[in-house]
Amino acid sequence: MKQLASYGAVWCGVASAIIVFIVEIILCSKKIIFAGIEKKIEQARQKGNVIKGYRVNCRFNDRYPEEKTANRMWIASYKYELNGKEREYQVVSTSVEPSLSINLYYTNSKKVFSEYNVGKNPLQILLYIIPVLVAFVIMMLMGYNFKN
Repeated sequence: MKQLASYGAVWCGVASAIIVFIVEIILCSKKIIFAGIEKKIEQARQKGNVIKGYRVNCRFNDRYPEEKTANRMWIASYKYELNGKEREYQVVSTSVEPSLSINLYYTNSKKVFSEYNVGKNPLQILLYIIPVLVAFVIMMLMGYNFKN
């Protein structure tokens, strides 16, 4: 009977993880969490802080171990001028070859960013970790024994 009750704890933990994950997806789609770069791009557009960058160099690496051309990682360098100084911006793309010119945005006069930065937040791993942690906490609170 005790083992049967513990399965209920497992299913409650799984259900809570699914609910937390769905809530996270909704918050991401409404740009409430992990939308920092999109908001910065919109602010820069509103202020007119947009400059053009022109590609000066582009190379690729075939990704290992497959060594297939469809699985390339593109690295492109762009030159741009900001406040009278010529600078360089690098883009890494795993999907397609970067374009010949891109829009670069800035909020201060030192650091620029582009649409290539969208979705590259290392903290997004929390979207997967938090539901698992919630499931474990719910299971522990319901008395599930992890030792068996």
